[in-house]
Amino acid sequence: MIGNEDIRQLPNLHKDFIHETAFNFYGTRMATCSSDGYVRIYDLHDDDSWRQSGCFSFPTPTGPIIRVTWAHSEFGGILATVSYDRFVHVWYKAPTGPNDPSEYATKWVHKDQFYDSFLFGSSESRTSSLESGAHSSTYNTVALQFAPKHLGLVLSTAFFDGRIRIYDFQGPTVVNKEEIQTKMSNLSCISWSTARHHLAPLLAIGSDDCNTGAGAKLQLWEYAPDRKAIKVDLTSVNMLLQNAIKDIQFAPNFGQSYHLLAVASNDIDLFTIKPANGENKAQTYDVTRIITLDDHGSTVWKVCWNVFGSVLYSCGDDGRIRMWKGTINGPWKCESNVSLQAEALEKIKADASQSTESVQT
Repeated sequence: MIGNEDIRQLPNLHKDFIHETAFNFYGTRMATCSSDGYVRIYDLHDDDSWRQSGCFSFPTPTGPIIRVTWAHSEFGGILATVSYDRFVHVWYKAPTGPNDPSEYATKWVHKDQFYDSFLFGSSESRTSSLESGAHSSTYNTVALQFAPKHLGLVLSTAFFDGRIRIYDFQGPTVVNKEEIQTKMSNLSCISWSTARHHLAPLLAIGSDDCNTGAGAKLQLWEYAPDRKAIKVDLTSVNMLLQNAIKDIQFAPNFGQSYHLLAVASNDIDLFTIKPANGENKAQTYDVTRIITLDDHGSTVWKVCWNVFGSVLYSCGDDGRIRMWKGTINGPWKCESNVSLQAEALEKIKADASQSTESVQT
């Protein structure tokens, strides 16, 4: 159960809108990105307080930073960001030196050598890529996510024009492993499945094109490190999905014989994805919508799972965060919700001001 007493309000140290927040795998470190061009890092301490431990940006303005995502903690402190200048940048945590600012406990360095071996886009983009050492495209990058750790240090990026690029960082140089042409427009989100070995890896891609006649809103691609990705037939599923998709997330898999996917649009749809005929790497799947969760009564913008894949959280235009819980044989139900309306936030802020917890800035 969640309630207003479970909300922790941190001081907004950004000077403009915050576009996204992201937690590392263990939930002990959080990154925020903003239109002010900065990424700020917060760490969870033993007293249950969040304190800023790092802050970084580029020496020259790059525009708003709109997306941030973490690699698995097994690879160290690595995160990727997307900014309005069409570049994807990868950063890593580096040891602090005696001359580094003492107010931050961590130091983050731009890992530009990742992108020296490939450049995309127009000649103008190539010039700027050479200067910054980052990945560029002539279309905005709208989403990015690192693959689960058993696939290695692999990053997928989605572009507004319908392309997906997959990069492999495991060798001495970065490899542009694959480019997928989805032929969808207005891509909005991507998600990797998490099953380790008993199911083939899947990459889900969503579109927030508001035109109901524009075609498919959801695609699945079966991924393998040693061959090209293969598109999964979702003709029947896309007949059910006519609204713009704002977010998609695979649930963590702990040996289940199927993938579980949450799709957020005007409501939340949960799908099970099973290999046809029981084969592990079938390229053909039985995709079933098991339930539609419509308690928000409005557009749902984000969904995320707990570490076991047994609880789903969502936030929507109704100003509430909802917690959904399912059972093995029973339906999914909204167990609790938290209001983020102005009056509720004012109460939380007032309670926080009376608290003795300190937040280091």
